[in-house]
Amino acid sequence: MMNALRTGAWMVLAGAAAAGLGGCAAFSWFVAQFAPPQEVKAQFKLPKDKKVLVFVDDMLHEVNYAPIKGDLTEKLNSQLAEHKIAANTIPYEQVQDLAASGDFNRLAVKEVGEKLGADVVIYVDIERFSLKENEASPLWRGELACSVRVVDVKVGRLWPTDREKHPVPALETPPTENASKTYGAALSRLLAEKLADRIAKLFYDHKVPVQSFDQEK
Repeated sequence: MMNALRTGAWMVLAGAAAAGLGGCAAFSWFVAQFAPPQEVKAQFKLPKDKKVLVFVDDMLHEVNYAPIKGDLTEKLNSQLAEHKIAANTIPYEQVQDLAASGDFNRLAVKEVGEKLGADVVIYVDIERFSLKENEASPLWRGELACSVRVVDVKVGRLWPTDREKHPVPALETPPTENASKTYGAALSRLLAEKLADRIAKLFYDHKVPVQSFDQEK
């Protein structure tokens, strides 16, 4: 049985090579098709059984579409709950209430967390965000990039320890023409969902297809 499987796999490889793939390209294709998923270790494991605040900020790079902050907070809160990274999370509405109370921008990250009853803050700093290159055009092209750091409200920054913040690979969507007035909101939610997945994966072990392994190491 094993010999038959091995023979079949090599026949597929030979067929791919015969179809025009070079030797190296054919081998890479073969590995991508038959290699098991690769495990990617968490960059940092959050302390267990803690209440976590996701604090999405744009102080240094003000966004032109404020709902992205709520979208990203909600999507990341969902990821933290789904993968049991946090015992509890704080709804975005509570962040909004605190922001409306005055002097919010003067508070340190750990002070924001403390006032909202969090043990740990995942601070998400938006560095680039756009939905369109030209507001007058019906052509949409989403972009979202951020960096993160983890702060304990009592002791200060937990991670990263070797730099101020950890960059997250940026997201870009292909240009899409759409005249709908609601498309921008849908695109914002899509960007938030995809980036929240990338951020959450920093904090738990996961597996990826072998062709994606180099991108996540």
